[in-house]
Amino acid sequence: MKVDRIQDEGLRASLQAAHASLRAGDHRDVVQRAGEAYIELLRRKPELLQGEGAMPQMRIFMFPRLCAHLEVEDGRPVAVAFDRENIGFPEAVTYYEFAVDNLVREGL
Repeated sequence: MKVDRIQDEGLRASLQAAHASLRAGDHRDVVQRAGEAYIELLRRKPELLQGEGAMPQMRIFMFPRLCAHLEVEDGRPVAVAFDRENIGFPEAVTYYEFAVDNLVREGL
């Protein structure tokens, strides 16, 4: 499973729990965990939010906006904010895969 390629033990455990939540139908937990993992990635790798023009914001805008978004303070994401209560399986999978793919790509 791709989540096993996440190097950081805490992030890997959180996304493994998100996968279990996905199977259990707790889609809100999946989105919450995925969002928190992505925020942690950007916290640990602040260089991803640096650059000229709109480039720094691209990492924030890349986060899926299907049922939740990132709250931003001083140009940095700080929390996951939900836009609605009911979250479907396809939406939860999108957030999960987004987080896993980014963590693996960035070597976390």
